[in-house]
Amino acid sequence: MATIPARSSGSQSIQYLRAPITFAMGTAGIVQVGTLPAGAVVVRCYVVNSVVFNWGTNNLIKVGTGAADTAFSGATLSVASLGVTAGVPTASAAVLPTADTSVIATSLCTGTQATTGAGVVVVEYLPVA
Repeated sequence: MATIPARSSGSQSIQYLRAPITFAMGTAGIVQVGTLPAGAVVVRCYVVNSVVFNWGTNNLIKVGTGAADTAFSGATLSVASLGVTAGVPTASAAVLPTADTSVIATSLCTGTQATTGAGVVVVEYLPVA
């Protein structure tokens, strides 16, 4: 997985990372959403689903870091319906990282192979340090 550099516009505004996801992630695929700059705090996490995922049993993803893979989604986010599914960042997500931190989305889809599914993972953050 290529490293995406951290970014900050230098302004006092909410910034975001985003990455496309599709059913091709498989049952345990990982997509790098981006890199939070040191001193950033995540304020929101959500998936915007434009095409319903149709795995046979579960249509779920989680968003976080390698060390805490649900830190930004709170638990799992459903990709089984159209529209926006919001996560609730955990308390650990409010701790300002002291170094640039990679953000990942991990598939938890299970069951028979999907034939559809597409969306975008979005993580909004404030660079406060």
